[in-house]
Amino acid sequence: MIKMFLLLTFLISSNLFSAEVSYLARSPRALLMGDAYTAIADDEFTLFYNPAALGRTKGVSLTLLDPELGMTNLLGDLGRFSNLPKGSGAAPLIANRILDLPIYIQAGIFPTLKMGGFGFTLFANSKASLVLRNATNPIFDVNYRYDRGFVFGYAYNIGNGGLSSKGKKGAKTTTTPGSRLSIGMGVKHMNREGLQDQFDLFGTTLLNKINSGATDMASLKDALGNSKGSAWGYDIGSEYIISSGHSTFTSALSILDIGSTRFNKTQGIADVPKQDMMINSGVAYKQDFGLFDYTLSADIHPLNGATDFSRKFHLGSEFSIPFLTFNAGWSEGYLSYGGSVKLWPIKITTGFYGVEVGAHYREQQAKRFILYVSLFDFSIDL
Repeated sequence: MIKMFLLLTFLISSNLFSAEVSYLARSPRALLMGDAYTAIADDEFTLFYNPAALGRTKGVSLTLLDPELGMTNLLGDLGRFSNLPKGSGAAPLIANRILDLPIYIQAGIFPTLKMGGFGFTLFANSKASLVLRNATNPIFDVNYRYDRGFVFGYAYNIGNGGLSSKGKKGAKTTTTPGSRLSIGMGVKHMNREGLQDQFDLFGTTLLNKINSGATDMASLKDALGNSKGSAWGYDIGSEYIISSGHSTFTSALSILDIGSTRFNKTQGIADVPKQDMMINSGVAYKQDFGLFDYTLSADIHPLNGATDFSRKFHLGSEFSIPFLTFNAGWSEGYLSYGGSVKLWPIKITTGFYGVEVGAHYREQQAKRFILYVSLFDFSIDL
């Protein structure tokens, strides 16, 4: 009974969506903008999108404490969990209820320092998800990743168009007219603990592995193929900006995890899941009218991914007034929406978004919720 409980606990907090694009980390703001963020990337998640965006930093900005929580949005599927079957024959009936329901949970923290073209981010990010497929022969697709490490980068500017600065004595922010080309590079080091496999729900493989000696969560994961390793990874990016002061157009290109980041295994039998190379492109247009501003963005990514081309399109929008920001987007055929409220020392971002976990465009949507809280972040112009 204890072993079966450990199995159920692990599985409902684990993930392999074989057709889901797996990134190292995502900005909550970006997810609510359809992940059309390559040409924006101006928050604490810059180094996970485009190191060239560090060229926008003239002063110092610091994000100290910023926990992020993501999970499956069950609000639209509450009927699956009402009046669950009971008794000795309940297991296959319950399995049928959760068939093709993508279960997901993610938690992370990403303290970041930016200063004059340099950026440094510490990160610890855990992602676990699960989907039960095939009613005839139920199979669990499982993917679990826990990443810890750091990433740093630098961007070199040619020109100063589009750079923002504050006037004296708290005057409003102004943007320098003109053009600018920024070239950036990022370097990361991380330790990954990961598990990626498929398991027959009613087969003997799972029970045999559990009966081989898995008596707690750690030994259960090890029995199922959990491995650990470390790696260095490298990113490059560019962005070109044309600004009139009130209006700014940006085009950008980034290559993340050049050649794919592969891990040197330090523990376990199976290979540690690698971090695939991603080639991303995007454009963005922003107009700032002082009391409010808006941004429109579009991305095609990953350009090198082996998915339907229609899944690579991402569209985003943002509208901001003092203290409040509203976001909406379209990613892989699914809507995203939400917003942020910022009253120092706290910023809260929350909303809903969809992810494709099937093999084709709009085949199977994973509905997700994101909550992000940033405390005591600040920026100073130099």
